[in-house]
Amino acid sequence: MTSAARYVYLGRLKAYLEKWDEAIAVFSEGLELFPQSPHLYRHRAHRYITVRDFDRAVADFERAIALSRDLPDEIEYYQAEVETDIAWLILGHPERVREEPTPITPEVLEALKDTYKSTLKSSIWYHYALALYLKGDLEAAAAAYRENLKYCADDDQRAATTDWLYMTLRRLGRHDEAAKLLESIHPDMHIVESSYFKRLLMYKGLLEPAALLPEDASGSREIATQGYGLGNWYYYNGDLERALATFKRVVALRQSAAFGHIASELDLARHGQLSA
Repeated sequence: MTSAARYVYLGRLKAYLEKWDEAIAVFSEGLELFPQSPHLYRHRAHRYITVRDFDRAVADFERAIALSRDLPDEIEYYQAEVETDIAWLILGHPERVREEPTPITPEVLEALKDTYKSTLKSSIWYHYALALYLKGDLEAAAAAYRENLKYCADDDQRAATTDWLYMTLRRLGRHDEAAKLLESIHPDMHIVESSYFKRLLMYKGLLEPAALLPEDASGSREIATQGYGLGNWYYYNGDLERALATFKRVVALRQSAAFGHIASELDLARHGQLSA
């Protein structure tokens, strides 16, 4: 494992512990030593989103895009796998840590088909588009989500990107273009993490809206994600009252790092409905 990768792991661990500022500090220290690392820029940018510093997030993602442009793409593992690798490092077994970088090949994708994951370039473009969306730059966000579809390596990534692109287009009033997107979504897609997929099924009329945010919903990140999609559905279909009520329910779940929470918070603030 490279020294730059160790900074990525430490910063991600800090983020899992919800020590956002410490995570940013770790990534920043790593970048002083490894200024050509797109991974460090990608993860620092992600945590800038968490602390609502969207301008810095956009700048870091743009740097990550530039640095990764000529590199081969690679698998990016998520929390469950990263925590396991960190445990092996702490226990003194670096040889048991997953290969870094993990190349993207048909054999690798087949072996990881039931693992929730992304790729480096897909994560960079996806979160870059999200930062633009949260800033309110919807045209740029739509273009970035379109670009990200080129890098999606599995149905989970395609579903998440299609979902956010759909919502962005609906907010832009490009309803026919949004509807066209849904033609690629079908119930038998191979999905590991279903929050975005459920939103897409609702848009297609295959899932009842109430299923996304049950009355007894608990405070999980998945429910916050689904709830924002529901609130947004009400919003761009003209039911502002129900949209704002749904955004309030999402914020009340207190999943402050969830993108659905952040987006709900911003919409409530724009309408003077955000409670202190």
